[in-house]
Amino acid sequence: MREKFFNLSCVMDIDVTIIVTDTSPLITLAAVQCLDYLLYSALPVVIPDAVFYEATHASGKLGAQEIMDWYHRHMDMVRIEPTEIFKDAIILAPTKGGRLSRDTGERAAMEIVRNFPLKATERAILLVDDRDIDRYLIIDAQKLILLTTWDYLNQLEEARRIESANAVMELVHKAGRNPPMADLWHQHDPEIRHAVRSLLEKTHRGFDPKPS
Repeated sequence: MREKFFNLSCVMDIDVTIIVTDTSPLITLAAVQCLDYLLYSALPVVIPDAVFYEATHASGKLGAQEIMDWYHRHMDMVRIEPTEIFKDAIILAPTKGGRLSRDTGERAAMEIVRNFPLKATERAILLVDDRDIDRYLIIDAQKLILLTTWDYLNQLEEARRIESANAVMELVHKAGRNPPMADLWHQHDPEIRHAVRSLLEKTHRGFDPKPS
């Protein structure tokens, strides 16, 4: 049994940021024109630079252009976070035929998560489709809320921000994507689930729960 991630009496008293730790949530949502779903909580969204690069550097890659365009439309809410891992990888790339190491995105995400949060009042929701989640739990399990893309979509539905998580996933599968359907949500205690649900139920910036 996994440990409880943190005890939270009132989510509104803390700062919460969404960190996208791998390319899968971005590509999955981009493939069905649903990237705006990441903004429905009106929380800041942080993407490690190497993760963003891996998702967008090949223009013909599924979702690449959609992700790039979406980022440029929402730079007020989405931040590409620089990492030493990615900076070093770019320097070394010419010696490796222009390629980055396969685990560059993973290591960059770990760097971001290790350095976050910086203040006692900060918490992070990690969107994690990578099957190896235990490495995040050993960093600071009291301040990290791990959700898969599937968890996140289900919670948007429960919060009545979208009509159907299943309908979105059907479109995802038709687009050739098969993200993990693991349930991390119910490994959090009820207080945490209530706090996250409260955030997702908030309506901000007039977002319509239909993909743009």
